[in-house]
Amino acid sequence: MRILFVSSSSGSRGGGELYLIYLGQELAKRGYTVGLWCSEHPIMDELANSFAEFGEVWRSPYNNTYNRQLRSFTHIFPKISQEIIDQWHKFKPDIIHFNKQNLEDGLDLLASINNLTIPSLTTIHITQTQASLGAFLGKLRDIVAKTTLKKYQNPIVAISENRGQELKQLLELPNSSSQKIVIINNGVYIPEETERLVKRQASRLQLKINPEELLIVAVGRLEAQKQPLLFLQWANYLKHKIPSARFLWVGDGRLTSLWDEWVIKNNAQEYIQRLGWQNDVTPYLAAADGFFHPAAFEGLPFALLEAMAWRLPCLITSNLANELKFPQGVCFINSEQENFQELDKFINPQNRKFTANQGYQLVKARFSLGKMVDKYISTYNKIRLSR
Repeated sequence: MRILFVSSSSGSRGGGELYLIYLGQELAKRGYTVGLWCSEHPIMDELANSFAEFGEVWRSPYNNTYNRQLRSFTHIFPKISQEIIDQWHKFKPDIIHFNKQNLEDGLDLLASINNLTIPSLTTIHITQTQASLGAFLGKLRDIVAKTTLKKYQNPIVAISENRGQELKQLLELPNSSSQKIVIINNGVYIPEETERLVKRQASRLQLKINPEELLIVAVGRLEAQKQPLLFLQWANYLKHKIPSARFLWVGDGRLTSLWDEWVIKNNAQEYIQRLGWQNDVTPYLAAADGFFHPAAFEGLPFALLEAMAWRLPCLITSNLANELKFPQGVCFINSEQENFQELDKFINPQNRKFTANQGYQLVKARFSLGKMVDKYISTYNKIRLSR
C-alpha cells in the first residue's frame, strides 16, 4: 500500500508533526511505502528532513492558514494550485492521509482532497473551536470550518474519545455515528525497563545530575498555550519544599524572553534551565524524576504520553485533566490558580512512585505506538474496500 501524508503545514515542532514521524516511520518498518507532501516554507524543513529518512518527500509553495491575514476566510472559495494536485498524483497513492492541526487550518487542501477519486481520511488533533478559545471573529471562522468539514465525504479521525465527541457535536452527528468520525488514540514508543535504566544512568551522567538531585522536566514550545510561566511557579514552590530539586524546560518559542526575565528576577538560574528544541527528548525523560505539563489545552499530547511511557510521575493542569478525561490517579492534577495542593502530594516519593506506575500502565494498555499503527492500517484497508 502506498500512503501519502498531506500536511496542513502549520509548523515542524508540534505534536501533530511528531505524529507524522511516528506513524510514517512505523508504517515504513512494516513494509508500506509512505510519502509526505508539505509546504516548501522553511518552518517545515525539520519535518521534511526527518521524514526523508524513511519516505519520499514532495514540497511546493503553499501558504498555511496562520500565515494569511484573513485566516480561514480565505477558504470560503477554496482553491489550490494544480501543481500541488499533480504532485499528489505523481506519488500514485492508494490512500491520502491528510493531517490537520486544528479545525480551520488547511481547509483548501481538504476541499481539494475531497474532490479527488483517491480514497482519503483526515486526522484533526485540536478540536476546540475558535470561539471557545476567544479568537478574533471566532464564531464566523468556526462556521467556515464546519461547512467545509461537513462537505468532506471521507472519515475524520479524532485522536481521543473526547476529541471525537467534540467533532460529533460540531458536525451535528449522533453519538452513535461511527462512520464519519473514527477514534484512533495517539500512541508512543514504550521502552523496556532495562533500556530505561541504562539510558537513565548515561543521561544523568551527561547532564551532571547528582544521585540525590530530583530532576523535573517539561517538553514543549514556549508559547501561551503551553503556559511555561506556570511551570516556573510550580518549580519555585517545589524548590522551597525540596531544596535538591532541579528543573529543565526543553523547547523554545515566543515567550523565551519572558521566561529568561522571570528566572533572572527570581535568582533561579542555578536550579532552572532551558534548552532549545531537541529532535530527541528521550535522554531528558530518561534522566528525569518527574514531568510537568502545564498546558492550558491540547489534543492528546505526545510529550505527556511519552513521559508516562518512561515511567515518570506527571503533573498537569485541572483544565487539561478535564479535557483528557484520564482515569483517576494516573497524573497529579493541580489548579492553575495559586493552589499547590497536588504539588504537596508530589513531594512524597511513594505518591510519585504510585502515580508513575498508574500512568505507565495506562499508556501500555491504551496509547502504545503499535496499537495506533494497527488501527490506522485497519482503517486504511476499510476505506479502500469501501470505494
